[in-house]
Amino acid sequence: MQIAANVLNVSATLLVGLLLISLFSLEGMQAAQFILFCALPPAVLNFMLAEQYGQEPDKVASIVLLGNVSSILVIPVVLYFIL
Repeated sequence: MQIAANVLNVSATLLVGLLLISLFSLEGMQAAQFILFCALPPAVLNFMLAEQYGQEPDKVASIVLLGNVSSILVIPVVLYFIL
């Protein structure tokens, strides 16, 4: 389940990023940086907040872990397309 959520998260983030690039008319280096930023994995801060407030920290930790592992594959692909 978390793998599917992670794929959906990366895909949705990149699609929203592409829409925002069109909306704000970003070009060149700005557009490339924005797409790269959209491809970054979720931050560990999400886990820390979930743990502090008792909101399923184990599930959030697995999502953060899968996001970081998948970034090993996603970021090189994104870099290939934007460079």
